[in-house]
Amino acid sequence: MRKIIALFLSLPLYFLPIKIAHAIEVCPQDPNSIASKACKFTAGDFGPLVGTIIQAIFVIAVIVALGYLIYGAVRWIISQGDKAKVTDARNHIIAAIIGLVIVFLSYLVINLILGIFFNQSIQDLQLPKFTPVGS
Repeated sequence: MRKIIALFLSLPLYFLPIKIAHAIEVCPQDPNSIASKACKFTAGDFGPLVGTIIQAIFVIAVIVALGYLIYGAVRWIISQGDKAKVTDARNHIIAAIIGLVIVFLSYLVINLILGIFFNQSIQDLQLPKFTPVGS
């Protein structure tokens, strides 16, 4: 059972978007050069990372809920007609379905809020950039 749980927990890692790493350029030490200013990391770079993390959390939640659903179904099959075991298995299945509904509704609500108020989606999330006063 531990191997199955480990499989379900590691499966989303295979579907996460992976960016190909290229050679790292070292930023020049001269603070006035154009290349040095381009090397600085800005707050807007966190948006896609946060969007990817949110999507990964949703994928993991769906996989866990589906695993819980399968676990309840297997318990129902091996209950051998015992009323207490069937009721327990039914409760597992109902909890898994409620969990799936909550995950899908939360994903829908987040996308609706981002779309209505910020004209964005989770895939192209951009966090606001703050500039100092007087700049």
